[in-house]
Amino acid sequence: MIESEKKEKNNGVRVMRWMAFVLLVFGGIQSSSSQTFFSLQAEVAEPTESFRNAAGTGFGLRGTYFHFIGGSFALTGSAGYVKWGPRVDFPPNNEFKIVSIPITMGAHLLLSRGVVSPYLGLSLGMSYLRIRGIASNSTLYNDSSELKFTFSPQVGVGIHIAGPVGLLLTGSYNIIYTPDSPSKFFGLNAGLALGL
Repeated sequence: MIESEKKEKNNGVRVMRWMAFVLLVFGGIQSSSSQTFFSLQAEVAEPTESFRNAAGTGFGLRGTYFHFIGGSFALTGSAGYVKWGPRVDFPPNNEFKIVSIPITMGAHLLLSRGVVSPYLGLSLGMSYLRIRGIASNSTLYNDSSELKFTFSPQVGVGIHIAGPVGLLLTGSYNIIYTPDSPSKFFGLNAGLALGL
């Protein structure tokens, strides 16, 4: 097996272990006054700073598990997938792409409860990062994958639609701690939330 394939397989195993840990932690938290929600959101990810030099606007999906304790405070677990292509000024036929698979844990605080419920959030965890192609500041072909620490403050709003169904809108600033300089991007997520 090629060394890069071994490394990629090991990173995949680490991601799966992290996911199992998240599920065990949230599965073990129970409260008679608790409430559970799951959301699935589409994501638009706009790079900033040095990350913007290489990557164009990214698109993806994110699933988040919310376990509310005491009405306004929720513990969260999240997994997602985001893919970026090159910026438009890249050379033609360059198949440069970056893929991120973040798995995070965090917390959300509702600022008020009602039909419209604004909230603040914070999450941290690991992101499986795959880079393939020739970056704008290089002439060498890159094909690498790594597991990196990720951090994300968030602000959002939940809008009740009917019964256990709602709309969830989230804005976030995401930092993936890559070797030379952190990869930073703004994320805008929108999707449905379902109470369980």
